[in-house]
Amino acid sequence: MSDAARALTERIRERAYALGFDLARVTSADPFPAAEATLKERIAGGLMGGLDWFTAARAEVSCDPRALLPSARSVLALGTFYLADAPRNLTAPGDPHGRVSCYAWGDDYHEVIRQRLDQLAAYVRELAPPGEEKSIVFVDTGRMVDRAVAQRSGLGWYGKNTCILTKGWGSWVFLAELVTSLELLPDAPVGANCGRCEVCLHACPTSAFVAPYVLDNRRCISYLTIELRGSIPIELRPLIGTHIFGCDICQQVCPVNQVAERRLRAAGQLGARGERLEFQPRAAVGSSPALIPLLALDADGFRARFRHSPLKRAKRRGLLRNVCVALGNLGDPAAVPALCRALEEDEESLVRGHAAWALGRIGGVEAHAALGRALEHEDDATVRQEIRYALEMLGER
Repeated sequence: MSDAARALTERIRERAYALGFDLARVTSADPFPAAEATLKERIAGGLMGGLDWFTAARAEVSCDPRALLPSARSVLALGTFYLADAPRNLTAPGDPHGRVSCYAWGDDYHEVIRQRLDQLAAYVRELAPPGEEKSIVFVDTGRMVDRAVAQRSGLGWYGKNTCILTKGWGSWVFLAELVTSLELLPDAPVGANCGRCEVCLHACPTSAFVAPYVLDNRRCISYLTIELRGSIPIELRPLIGTHIFGCDICQQVCPVNQVAERRLRAAGQLGARGERLEFQPRAAVGSSPALIPLLALDADGFRARFRHSPLKRAKRRGLLRNVCVALGNLGDPAAVPALCRALEEDEESLVRGHAAWALGRIGGVEAHAALGRALEHEDDATVRQEIRYALEMLGER
């Protein structure tokens, strides 16, 4: 590798740091055959069920940077630390609260990081001879195997919970990539690994980890509360607890993350520092939002409250479905009136059905009466089935 390429790499890396990225590493644009084989194996085994868009054909493209940019020679792997210091559970009797994954407390990271990536791409173009540089950027949703890129570039290593772990920041990082036709100096992978530790595997409430490094997507709380568009399987609802958007359990129990959190807290980097304001809890979202008011949101209210927030990804019907499950698991009678209104008045059958389940979990005279009335007037077969199941739960007490 020439001295010019080395100097160019360092200039780009320094610019990435100046733009707000916390990690910047480089790997070649060679394919990722091991990642492709693993993805195809998981798809064939049904472990990525529910993500119908992630096909074997997509895996082939995602694992070959040159399929995305034919002139690609290098891939810049980038990481942005996002963890903030905020309460994660504010629930009290009469005032039930839910849990939101840390990454969704602030502004939508897709928007924040994409702006930084576009600025970095513009800078890379400035450094290249006219007409010689082409690039393409990715933030999570693009066709790029971001964790494979992160691992080969030395940005981090695979954790047994399938997250990328990094030195200093743990797994509390957003991953992004810039694929470029420029030849940059590649970094070497790190030699770190999880050793014998399996704390994360056993901490998962839904037993989503089939084996170390293997996640059954269909049982993951993040999938169930964000990606799943239909009904949450009844047998999994009690295991979701109060999570209404995503889950951090396998990250919170990770010793690497705990060390990183202690270091960063001691350094004052988990507070409301100016350079990380975009990832601090938003007033309308927060780290542990009150659940009962969320059930009153109509479509316009949902859009207004979660504009520029990751939570909009779940859509109103999905978020309120999750809220019902969380309220049912908390069992606070204070939620019964709001759940009764949702059961009898919400326009979404998905919400009505899960409200019925929650009322069956909480119980009481008011809940039983509302379920009886709803059964007489409900015309959706799926909701009627949910109501009958809820009444059966009440009958068993």
